[in-house]
Amino acid sequence: MKQKSHEYTYGHKILFFLVFVVLVFLLRSLWTYPTEHSDAIQKYYYSAELIRTGDWSILLQIHHTMRWAAMLPQTGLTWLMGTRYEVFFLTPLLMFSLYVGLIIFSLRSILNGSQQLLLWTVLFCDPTSLLIANEYLVTGLGVTSVFAGILLLINGGQRQYLSTIAAAFLFFVAYGAHVTYLSFAAGGFLWLLFFRKKPSLAIAFATTILLFITIETLLFNYLSGWQLALGRLEALATGPHTVRALDKSPVTFAQLFLRWLDLPPPHLLLCLGFIMCGPWLIVQRRRGTPVPPVIECTFTVGFFFAVAVTFAVYSINPLTPVMPLDLRYLFPFLPFAAIISVYMLSVLVSGIRARKYDRGIFAASLCFAVFLHVFPTYKIGFYHDRFKAFMWYADKEYTEFSEGFEQGRLILTGNKRVAFSMIARFKNPV
Repeated sequence: MKQKSHEYTYGHKILFFLVFVVLVFLLRSLWTYPTEHSDAIQKYYYSAELIRTGDWSILLQIHHTMRWAAMLPQTGLTWLMGTRYEVFFLTPLLMFSLYVGLIIFSLRSILNGSQQLLLWTVLFCDPTSLLIANEYLVTGLGVTSVFAGILLLINGGQRQYLSTIAAAFLFFVAYGAHVTYLSFAAGGFLWLLFFRKKPSLAIAFATTILLFITIETLLFNYLSGWQLALGRLEALATGPHTVRALDKSPVTFAQLFLRWLDLPPPHLLLCLGFIMCGPWLIVQRRRGTPVPPVIECTFTVGFFFAVAVTFAVYSINPLTPVMPLDLRYLFPFLPFAAIISVYMLSVLVSGIRARKYDRGIFAASLCFAVFLHVFPTYKIGFYHDRFKAFMWYADKEYTEFSEGFEQGRLILTGNKRVAFSMIARFKNPV
């Protein structure tokens, strides 16, 4: 009888999680708007080409198509739904909704209701959450894979090795979405080694990732006709973006660090909260005070990504960065900073037991949530000032755009011309 009760409760938790993911998906879909950047369109266009031609060497076309962890799910979705323009939005939105659901549900035992609402609201503040509806497919997929991997890493049950290997695979999937996300795995490895003090698990974790990277390298080498001995990494290292980065003028050390200060103030505050948590975690460790493993692991994983993406350079003299010093490369860090910052806030106010405070923070979080979701009038670079919900009529609008473009009634130049050319060819290939 107890077993049935347990299954009943577990089933309802799964159902509640799925309902929550659907609600997040629907809410975020209200902020979708036309995708007009050719880089964003290429993954969708080449996914359709992969289905039409069956030529897997398409994955070698450009550095975007080499992000197989984003290409393959999008290819599967295009195969299921066909070349309807709604598929431009479904995968990114689903990934965002999944990682918001995973984060909120995994912290339910740590945060109370008002704190969960605050975290949920802060995650919706993340600029990635708005752009992800159209463009940042790799970011949503990377964050989802990494956080799911964290939940497996902190598993202390009997199947620790199996969970660790599954976590390693998820971190590898994140790397398949963007090569910089491999630094998340470094954080997972060091957490197992120093925080959990399980060298055997750390070795199993690292070995699994290296094995998968070796398999990936062999597959890319095969697809290239054995021209890419080092597979995807070699192709990226010799690609046009890398060549352009090397041609740029050298930067100063301060420029690597100070770009964080260009983040909008709310997101900079999240980063400061994350930094403050580091010394506090060390003190708690020395005192023997227990800290939730999910917080320790999230901090370690996020910290190593932040360090890696900040100081990734080709050479020291002259100082040449691997990637342009754009803010968009910092965005995957923000969900991890949100988790740590909200948790730190909950610890700071944990001594206040007055019910008046709990009601106040709940009311403030609710007002902030309503303001953010219903009337986001403030504009900080990435925000839009009104609902567009473009996803729900994308097929009609893009079809008209494509017809106008093909008939010469729509005159575009530059990047928009490239983007709409690919949008038109998505349905009607030349």
